Amino acid sequence: FPSNLSFDTEEEALGELLEQFGELQYVCIVLHPDTEQSKGCAFAQFKTQEAAQKCLKAAQEESELGGLRLEGRQLRIDLAVSRDQAEKLRGSKPKKPPGTRNLYLAREGLIRAGTKAAEGVSEADMAKRARFEELKHQKLKDQNIFVSRTRLCVHNLPKAVDSSQLRRLLLRLFQGGPAPWIKEVAVLGESPGGFGVQCPPQPPHFQRPIVEFSLEDRRKLKLKEQRTQRSLLKLQQKPPEKGPKPPEKGPKPPEKDPKPPEQDLDPKPSQGKQNPLCKETKKGPEAPPVPHTGAVPWSGFRTELGGQPRDGAPRTKVLALPSHR
Repeated sequence: FPSNLSFDTEEEALGELLEQFGELQYVCIVLHPDTEQSKGCAFAQFKTQEAAQKCLKAAQEESELGGLRLEGRQLRIDLAVSRDQAEKLRGSKPKKPPGTRNLYLAREGLIRAGTKAAEGVSEADMAKRARFEELKHQKLKDQNIFVSRTRLCVHNLPKAVDSSQLRRLLLRLFQGGPAPWIKEVAVLGESPGGFGVQCPPQPPHFQRPIVEFSLEDRRKLKLKEQRTQRSLLKLQQKPPEKGPKPPEKGPKPPEKDPKPPEQDLDPKPSQGKQNPLCKETKKGPEAPPVPHTGAVPWSGFRTELGGQPRDGAPRTKVLALPSHR
């Protein structure tokens, strides 16, 4: 069982290295089932036990060869064990971190034909699941693609389902227990505003959603993070908006009286001169003088109901200039 191989090592190169100790039966590099990438280990079987022992002895660092090296890496070679013994050894060893790509989640939600989970699933739905599994298999060959631990991808939804309905469906799964915090629910192709079309009557056949962990691209996430950082930097460099000016302190200067001077309101203009403000008042009958009380100063024109009603509706009368203030 050779291990610590380079991920790019081919079976032919490993076979040439081991053939110096004896004739080989086969050499097989272990591949990951989802990505078809090398796991960095292999199985090699010699035709004689003596050749296998020579290889084990040569792989030790204390040997004359100082260990076996291939493509710049020192190989570790152990005797292969049976499947049951491998399970026992795996259980006794401390668990290692699953890696940064979370490939152990790639097969979650997979339903295989002929299993109990496949009971009641139509052939069309099984064909969809096989197609999605093949697409995921192809995408995971890229080392920049990893499986998200918190995002789910849901396929095979009815076209009328919107985000709010999907959220209620997910929360219904946790009835009787603590509800999870769902950060975001988004249905692709949903109408703007988050409102979908009214749900039509469901068909009589059972439509089963296909749920799997979402695949993420490190490159796209990095670009998104860079755009966010640039936006924050622009906001920090942007000068603050100028607010309204504070009110000036101190007393305000007296405003100019927009009214005409006192002498222009004199009802008795001087001889030879005509008061321009009284031109319009000469055309109609003069209004009776307003008594002067001295309590409230005159504040301009006033209107009051007066005159004869016309067509049953009272009319307003505009008073002329007063004779005095």
